[in-house]
Amino acid sequence: MPLLFVLAAGCLVSAMTMRIVDPVVPAIARDLAISPDAVALLASAFTFPYAFSQPLLGSLGDALGKARIIKVSLLAVLVCLVVAALAPGIEVLLVARIVGGAAAGGIIPLAFALIGDRIAFAERQIALSRLLSAVIAGQLTGSIGSGLLASYFGWRASMMVGAVLASLALLLVAVQLRPRINADRPQFTLAGMRAGYRQVFANPSALVCFTAVFIEGIVIFGLFPYVAILLESRGAGGLREAGFVLAGFGIGGFVYVAIVKLLLPRIGFMNLIRAGGLVTGLGFAALSLGGSWPAETAAFFVIGVGFYMIHNSLQTLATELAPGNRGAAVAAHAFFFFLGQAAGPIVYGQSLALAGSTVTLLLAAAVMALLGYGTARGLIARGQALD
Repeated sequence: MPLLFVLAAGCLVSAMTMRIVDPVVPAIARDLAISPDAVALLASAFTFPYAFSQPLLGSLGDALGKARIIKVSLLAVLVCLVVAALAPGIEVLLVARIVGGAAAGGIIPLAFALIGDRIAFAERQIALSRLLSAVIAGQLTGSIGSGLLASYFGWRASMMVGAVLASLALLLVAVQLRPRINADRPQFTLAGMRAGYRQVFANPSALVCFTAVFIEGIVIFGLFPYVAILLESRGAGGLREAGFVLAGFGIGGFVYVAIVKLLLPRIGFMNLIRAGGLVTGLGFAALSLGGSWPAETAAFFVIGVGFYMIHNSLQTLATELAPGNRGAAVAAHAFFFFLGQAAGPIVYGQSLALAGSTVTLLLAAAVMALLGYGTARGLIARGQALD
C-alpha cells in the first residue's frame, strides 16, 4: 500500500482530533453548565501539550523509529477520544484533551519527517502537499462533522465517531507502516537530544522559520474556537453554521494542494510565501466586515489558501534544516507552531474583549500581510535560496 496513503490515515485522525471541539464549544458549555470562554480554552489544553511534547517525541522518533512512535501515539489518541465522549464533567474532558494533545504530537510532525527521510528534496514539497490534503480533510471532518453531529445528536456523538475513525486508522497504520530496514538510528540519550537540537538551531534559517510558524499559530488558529461564539452573538448561525465556516478554511487548503504544482515553478518558493501573506491578510480583512455565515465561509476559504501557501513552504524548509536530525527539526517546527496555536485563543480572548471583533480581525490582516514579506526577506538575508 502506498506510503502516503498509510501516513494520511494517521494525519487525518490527528487533525480531526485537534479541531473536533471548535464548532461545539457552545454545546459543551450548555451541557456542562460553564461559560463558553472557559470551554474555548480546551483548544489551548490540546495544543500546549502538543507543542511541549515535541522536543521529546522528535528525538524519540529519530532514535526509536518514526513509524513506531506514530503507532503508539495513535493508540493514545483513540483512548483519549473515548474518554472525552464519556467525560462526566469539564475536569475529565480537560484531562482527555491534555493527554490527547501530547499524544497527537507524535503523528503529523513525524509523518512529515518520515517523508523527508524517504523522498528527495526536489520532490518533497509536492509530496508533503499531498499529505497535507489528509491533514485538511481531518480539519474538515473535525469542523463540519463535529458541528453536524452535535446539532442532531449532541457533542458526545462527535467524540465517539472520532474514536471509531481513530480505531480504523490505527488498524491500517499498525498493519501497513513498516520501519526502514537498517536505518541509522542514534541511541536515545538526553545529551544526544540536546546535540540534535543544537544542530537544528545552528542553521541560520531556523529562527526565521520557527518565528513565522509561531505567529501563524496565534493569528490563524487562535480565532477558531471563537467562530461559533461570534456567530451566535450576532445571530448569524449556530453549531452547524460554525462547522461550515471553519470548513471554508480546509477547502481553501484543498485548492492550494491542487494548484501548488503549477504555482511553485512559476513564481518560486519565496514569492509563494510573500503571496500567501497577502492573500491571508485579504481574507482577514473580508472577515472583519461580518455579514452572513456564507460570507464568512468565503473569507475563511481565502484565509485557507493563503495560509497553506506560507505554511507548506515552511514545512518543506523544516525537513531540510538538519537532515541528520530530521525528526528533531520537524518537531521543533511543530513545537513553535502549536505553541502559537495554544497561545492564540488567549490572545484573541483578550483582544476581542478589549478591542472588539472588527479591530481584532483588521490587526490580524495586517500581521499576516507583513508576515509573508518579512519571512521571505529574513530567509533570503540568511542565505536561504530555494527558488
